[in-house]
Amino acid sequence: MLDDLVKKIISKEISKEKFFKELESIDALADIDVRDLENLRVLGLPIYENKGELIIKTALTPIKEQKFCIVDIEANGCKKDEHQIIEIGAVTVQNGVETDKFESFVCSDFLPDSITQLTGINMANLENAPSLGFVMEKFRLFLGDSVFVAHNVNFDYNFISATLQKLGFGPLLNRKLCSIEFAKKSIQTPKYGLSSLMEYFDVSFGEHHRALCDARMSAYIFNECLKVLPEDIYTTEDLISFVMPKKRRKKRNGNSYM
Repeated sequence: MLDDLVKKIISKEISKEKFFKELESIDALADIDVRDLENLRVLGLPIYENKGELIIKTALTPIKEQKFCIVDIEANGCKKDEHQIIEIGAVTVQNGVETDKFESFVCSDFLPDSITQLTGINMANLENAPSLGFVMEKFRLFLGDSVFVAHNVNFDYNFISATLQKLGFGPLLNRKLCSIEFAKKSIQTPKYGLSSLMEYFDVSFGEHHRALCDARMSAYIFNECLKVLPEDIYTTEDLISFVMPKKRRKKRNGNSYM
């Protein structure tokens, strides 16, 4: 819903008043004064007002000037309402260059053997780690209003957003981009999982299924895809629209089509 509203603001298909009313109807924003643009910017939406019009900064920012935050999380389960982040890693990238990094384990008293086998993370790593609230507050500051990028972005984005909400920090409103979808638009290969793309590019940044290593691999994929981007994709919002998969609409008989 937020993506649709941002597109309408950019194309001037919606008034400022209508935009605010639509935001007020989003459950996740029920406790937030969405008419205060500073509140929205704190939550990651790069929105400003100029001469009575709302401006989304990413619609004007050239890709080479945009800060992207490439993120990966490890959790003790896959359900955001039941499980918890146990490790988060992220790098910021601007004009193809890594400019900063974030990495932390998160304290937890629950870690299934299956997660240890997959990631190599054990209870000794988590017992004395910083609290979830401490790590997520630091991560939100690190993220700022960067564009949130991840491999299968909806999983990481929604998990982090739900966690922030539960902690009282409000949801994520950052613009987001999926490196899997970007790779599908840019690279010809049978599989687009992170391990398959590691083999395709013949690179490794350490142990797979560790947050910072996977974030750096996703950043590498992202930068490689940028190298073959069509020339008419110039601004950050151009890129987000290019990468975003087309929505499926349903026919009356229930079958779907693009």
